[in-house]
Amino acid sequence: MKFAAIKGQMGIWRYYVSALSFGEIAKYVSPITKEISNSDSYSNLLQRAITNNVSSITDYLLLQPERMFNALVLAVYDGNPEWSELDVEVEDYRTFSVGVLELTGDEIIFPVDGQHRVAGIKDALKKDSSLANEKVPIILIGHQNTLEGKRRTRRLFSTLNRRAKRVNENEIIALDEDDLVAITTREIAENHKLFSGERLVDCATKNIPSTNNIAFTSILTLYEITKIIYTEKCLEKGISKAKQEKALLYRPSDDVVEEFILEVNKFWDTFMTNIPSIKEYISIDIQNLDHKYRSVEGGNLLFRPIALSQFVLAIFECKKRMQITIEEAITRIGKIPMEISKSPWKNLLWLEERGNINGRVKKKDLKLLMMFLVDETILSEKETEELVQYIMGVRDLDATEYDSIFCLLYTSDAADDLTRVD
Repeated sequence: MKFAAIKGQMGIWRYYVSALSFGEIAKYVSPITKEISNSDSYSNLLQRAITNNVSSITDYLLLQPERMFNALVLAVYDGNPEWSELDVEVEDYRTFSVGVLELTGDEIIFPVDGQHRVAGIKDALKKDSSLANEKVPIILIGHQNTLEGKRRTRRLFSTLNRRAKRVNENEIIALDEDDLVAITTREIAENHKLFSGERLVDCATKNIPSTNNIAFTSILTLYEITKIIYTEKCLEKGISKAKQEKALLYRPSDDVVEEFILEVNKFWDTFMTNIPSIKEYISIDIQNLDHKYRSVEGGNLLFRPIALSQFVLAIFECKKRMQITIEEAITRIGKIPMEISKSPWKNLLWLEERGNINGRVKKKDLKLLMMFLVDETILSEKETEELVQYIMGVRDLDATEYDSIFCLLYTSDAADDLTRVD
């Protein structure tokens, strides 16, 4: 097998950059074996990890016409590889780094980085042989099958796999053209009035500093809520959770994208016009906003990302349980107490002494409390019990106060005496 390549060196590693067809990958590249692990049991462990993660790559190759991989790093040993340099000269530029690498076929080649992609390529070829001539970029390195050689290759394996930086959610939202939720989040962020300009914060976390009195929420929270809406729409159509996640890996038709964007726009339009505090917020010029919505003294429930996401979940849950429209659900839940420095949120969601959000608050119980405040009868006995026990634990109440717990929640003065800060 001969192929054109570029020779280079970095640190101790001499490498060759080229491309191999899927068919050549399937024929010549072996799984990771004891050549790197020193042990059959460790080798089997690596193979099980690959087997459990390969299906999504196979689907990507079979279903995504715009497919593209970054380079596989392949280790080569044994056989008799030969490198023939070419003297390349173009005007005043000359290099000997370009040449032809020839492998005899007796070499053992295995992936140091890209083991899942190699397995995915092989699996995809079994299902669609027409992929055989497609090419993937490769970086070939030399492996020495000695104790020291294995140690060097293992170190490279761990560096390339363990220390590679995972793509964060901000980058997914900004760049992903397959994820329907990311596509829609960008569209809403750019065009909906509620998120225009400084009303939406693009930061590394969902949290927004209490000193920011302008922003409604963060881009990460908008993405989270868009995914909640996506999930609810899928459930209405009987689409399982596994199929929902899989669908986000492949861009749907333009009609489906446009339909979902309209659905999310409609949700936020309804949200904006049927919740008094949001309607008021959007009517105020951004330069004239005061600290009533978010401050070190508290502010509005919906301006805290952890509460906003649970508020949206509560909307959909109320809609289903009360068998009402989404507009009616938003209107009803929009009437619950919104000031987090007062009951029922004081010293449960908002820690007054510290002047910040309780980072240990349970999201599920936050949602249940919101639903209870709309209509306590829509909670099951088990949910009510769970909510009461959680509130009693957070506020350090004893069993004698069980029956009056929700009365206490509505009484600001009583809430002042029910503080426990861990």
